[in-house]
Amino acid sequence: MGYMSNEPAALAKPAPSDGRPDFLIRLGLMLPCSEADVKQAYLAKAKVMHPDAGGDQAQFIELQTDFDRAVQYCKFHSGRSRWLAESVERYVEQQQVTVEIEERGGRVTFEHLDWLKREIGEDFAQVLDTIAGIRFSGARAKDADIDYLVGRKDQLATLHWLDLSSSQVTDQGILKLAAFPNLRKIDLRKTKIGNTSLKVLDSLQKLEWLGISETGVSWFRRLWLRRAQPDLQIG
Repeated sequence: MGYMSNEPAALAKPAPSDGRPDFLIRLGLMLPCSEADVKQAYLAKAKVMHPDAGGDQAQFIELQTDFDRAVQYCKFHSGRSRWLAESVERYVEQQQVTVEIEERGGRVTFEHLDWLKREIGEDFAQVLDTIAGIRFSGARAKDADIDYLVGRKDQLATLHWLDLSSSQVTDQGILKLAAFPNLRKIDLRKTKIGNTSLKVLDSLQKLEWLGISETGVSWFRRLWLRRAQPDLQIG
């Protein structure tokens, strides 16, 4: 049993020499631990750290990130061969999506799992990289690019941020971003979107930052948004 305590993640202090990754320490997990232990630890902390329970939004997002990393850690240590094989397959699919995005004029940013470098080496660890962000900004980017991303949502499940600034996207295109519930940052500055596009926020519970300056979103709607979602930063 790897679960250790209900101490809030922000208060959990790393032990300097026991070999645990920091995300396990913040979850209060001891080694060895299983996916079930991770889920138990996460649910216990989520009860007190969720914003609806008075918790801090940033700390809750950090808790979710720690949960995702801890699950991957347990999968890796419980069945390395199968897990690595699945990761290689996902890496190949991601590389294909990256090539296609770049051909459409976009740019992709990856997130690296640094703790894995100690386990399998830096050269091979790159196959565990995940797509974290995509930039489709500029006049060339249109709703068709959002349609493309939605069609590849399985390969883009780890997408955290999306830059569509100065693009030609419309409200109808933005509403389709509901397919990416893990988005934390969306830049829509200098686009022609209006109030209708903000309906997508109902599906994006993890969103931390939204850029809507120099758009068609009304000042009244911005005021309402600031009051309705005070933890959401508006750019």
